[in-house]
Amino acid sequence: MSEKYVSPSQGGCWFCHTAPEDKPMLFDIEFDTYVHEDCLRKALEEEPDHPEAGIMAYLLED
Repeated sequence: MSEKYVSPSQGGCWFCHTAPEDKPMLFDIEFDTYVHEDCLRKALEEEPDHPEAGIMAYLLED
């Protein structure tokens, strides 16, 4: 797995700033950025009041 820094404005995850090829990414239209599902879940678990993660939580709904 290749995990190098990739800016969110260049397709990297909003939270971890990487774009590994074997991890699926979700696209958030509010921030116009990609995010890994597990990074979003981790952000919500570690900081329930995280402002960006709170807005992006809709991506986890079925």
